[in-house]
Amino acid sequence: MKRRLITLALAVLLCLELSLPALADASSFLSHRFSASYSDISDGHWSADGVERAATLGIFQGIGNGQFGRGQPITRAAFVTAMVRLFGWKETLPERDSFSDVTADRWFYRYVETAKAHGAIAVSDHAFRPTDDITREDMAAMLVRGLGYTSLAGVASGYESPFSDITSNKGFIIVAHDLGIVDGVGEDRFDPTGTATREQAAVMMVRVHDLLNARSTHITSLNGRQAVSVPTPEPKPGEELPTTPLEPLTDLYDLLRRMKLSGADMGQAVLRLAEGGVRTVIANGTVVSRDTLNAQEVAELLGRPGVNEYYSTRYESAYCIYQPNEGQTAAVWYQSAQSLSAKLQLARLFGVTQYILE
Repeated sequence: MKRRLITLALAVLLCLELSLPALADASSFLSHRFSASYSDISDGHWSADGVERAATLGIFQGIGNGQFGRGQPITRAAFVTAMVRLFGWKETLPERDSFSDVTADRWFYRYVETAKAHGAIAVSDHAFRPTDDITREDMAAMLVRGLGYTSLAGVASGYESPFSDITSNKGFIIVAHDLGIVDGVGEDRFDPTGTATREQAAVMMVRVHDLLNARSTHITSLNGRQAVSVPTPEPKPGEELPTTPLEPLTDLYDLLRRMKLSGADMGQAVLRLAEGGVRTVIANGTVVSRDTLNAQEVAELLGRPGVNEYYSTRYESAYCIYQPNEGQTAAVWYQSAQSLSAKLQLARLFGVTQYILE
């Protein structure tokens, strides 16, 4: 169990080497690259660079005969296929088909099933409609789900929308817009039921790729730069397990969003993260004590017998539970490799690439 915790040195090393799995995993069944030369994409076209990079990265391929399919809408199956390549998800096939119209004899079968297995597709009925043109709101929702930000979409659904024509998938569209993945079409409209062309989808995918693959840099001093810091929640009276995660992802998203909307220079911001943990001891529903632990103290604690480790995907924070004394329960929320990676990724999507551990 101790191996699940990283020491500070390993955490920094892992984060400095963070890259999208799609590009790092050469053994992935989707790792081949495609030709980037298409007769229907001229050098001067606005999408030329994006289309070329999407092809070189192996995210998109053409429609045949040396053409990319410029100006053509993209189907739901084709979009999901590009998404799977973007995120580098390994093939996941179910024991039983998930959709009545996605069967093993269809070329897109493995891609749709793989995307569903990774939570990118919301299953509301038995049909996927693979040959339908994908709508703008479905593109936004699938990408946000693929990033693992469904919980953020739940929070964002309570925000005021920047668009006047959204009636469904509000939270997903707001998150996608906040992260710079999608834009409006003018006059406060998003056109949720409209469709995108293949080149528009390719440029969008490359945008996500570049945001994810920006390097996170560890620094040791703010040097006058603005710190992005989320306080650890206080334990609530009567909680059997104090919900006090380090830098809850939903709170971090809210803070980064407010900074971006205020016009802050995100490139000069520094994400401030805890390197250790926060321990809360309770007895009979009452908080007995609360203190902080450094990374070494957390590592030593996790090596003790009787300490059970867990991870909250809702907050993207690790925690452990143990009994320090008879009648007492201690909960320690701490920084793990997984939680650190999740927070740095969200920060990079907002353009914040520097972080400090304290």
